[in-house]
Amino acid sequence: MHCYYTTGFLITLRRAPSPALDALRQAGSVQPQLGSDPIRALHPLIGSLYTQFSALALELDERLDVLEQRVLHEAEDQELAEITATQRRASVIRRILTPGRDLAARTPLIQSLPGATSETPLYAEDINDELNQDVAAFIAIEDRCAALLVLHASLASKHLAVVSRRLADVATIFLPISFLAGFWGQNFGVLTGHIERGWPAFLVLGVGLSVACVVVIVFMLSRRSWK
Repeated sequence: MHCYYTTGFLITLRRAPSPALDALRQAGSVQPQLGSDPIRALHPLIGSLYTQFSALALELDERLDVLEQRVLHEAEDQELAEITATQRRASVIRRILTPGRDLAARTPLIQSLPGATSETPLYAEDINDELNQDVAAFIAIEDRCAALLVLHASLASKHLAVVSRRLADVATIFLPISFLAGFWGQNFGVLTGHIERGWPAFLVLGVGLSVACVVVIVFMLSRRSWK
């Protein structure tokens, strides 16, 4: 947004509509300041703009509270995409606010403006303080998003490790069963042909040994805090 200040008018040029500036114009709060200190006239206009950023920072911070609880409950890709979008949005807004904050901090330049008075630095300092707070708020949001991304990755890795451990435990249980099935299911009877006769052999050597192996392995895994 560009501002052109004269003794009788304050003209703003912007690419998109601004409800805050429209409300300020309808209220007529800038009109009494025209013809005096230019920074004093710009103060309510700039204040109406950075108030929106303060409300947005609060809204994003509250949304991150909700996302944090959802990530702690169950880390999913939907939360990851929303956290990344929030971080990108906060970064864009911070880059927009930073030049204005730096400009408001240049007291000698502001003091050299035509019509500047002894009160000019006070208004400029107030604008600078508010912009500093907004920039700091969006930096904090970016840092919080980065921390949530790390937390999301950590919880996703932990979940993957748990799944991998369970798969390994299941494979450990089925390993002796697979060996018994392969051994007693050979197509030649050199080793097993003289004892593989009738249902008793199947129940004892097949079912019995398999159940015994499963019980022993589950007992050993439970002793090692298997879940």
